[in-house]
Amino acid sequence: ENFKPGGFPGDGISGNRGWGVYIEDTGVAGYFETVWHEDFEGSDITPFVPRDTAADDTTAGAYSAGYSPASFSGAVVTPVISPDTSCLIPGLIDSATRTLDIEQAYITPWPESGENPYLQAAINAARRGVQVRVLLDSSWFNTDGDNDNDECVSAINALAREEGLMLEARCAGLETLGLEKIHTKGVIADSERVLVSSINWNENSPCFNREAGVIVDHPGVGAYFTAVFEHDWTASAPSAAKGVDWTKWMAAVGIIAVLAVLGYRRHRP
Repeated sequence: ENFKPGGFPGDGISGNRGWGVYIEDTGVAGYFETVWHEDFEGSDITPFVPRDTAADDTTAGAYSAGYSPASFSGAVVTPVISPDTSCLIPGLIDSATRTLDIEQAYITPWPESGENPYLQAAINAARRGVQVRVLLDSSWFNTDGDNDNDECVSAINALAREEGLMLEARCAGLETLGLEKIHTKGVIADSERVLVSSINWNENSPCFNREAGVIVDHPGVGAYFTAVFEHDWTASAPSAAKGVDWTKWMAAVGIIAVLAVLGYRRHRP
């Protein structure tokens, strides 16, 4: 998460849906410390010059926390650093044999190929029999364009129907969840292996940006994040209110027309 109110809101205040882990391990800490020093000592590092910026939007509503922190021990932790080891993410997706749950801020096609290799790996998982669920943000800035999250969800679901796959995508029900936006960049494979990261599913983030994450292999950690995903997924189920049932609409129009005719005949001179 970003170090700002949306990422770390105060108690009782709505913010982003983000996943995070706090890891106590000298090996993992040493690895990230090495990366930090190499980045800090890079030839293109320049001093930060503070400047006046506009205050963050403080219109967030009230929020009642549904999940508390949980502690686990004995996990296997694999750091993921982009662009160096971003390939571990499709590797995690390829490892799924039963279930694959994906919660992302957005998924966009890569300019050169027009496809997204991470999404393609998830589709391939569905084609080999894995149950795949994809949950994306539904904020206006991720749904108002002509080729963003809502179109991505529609395309995934159309492919699932066409090929008969155990694959489904949804845009998050932010109002029901009481969230500002989905900011997670997470994957859960087989409810046991969890990616918690800052790596967006576009081309820049895994290929050009310095991003960081971890894959945590532990059944307890997997169960924890699966429960959170399940909550978000259930609250984002499509409903009749989000679309028009044209069969019922036409039937209603027909009934109104009949009543209008009967009323006219009854009251004509």
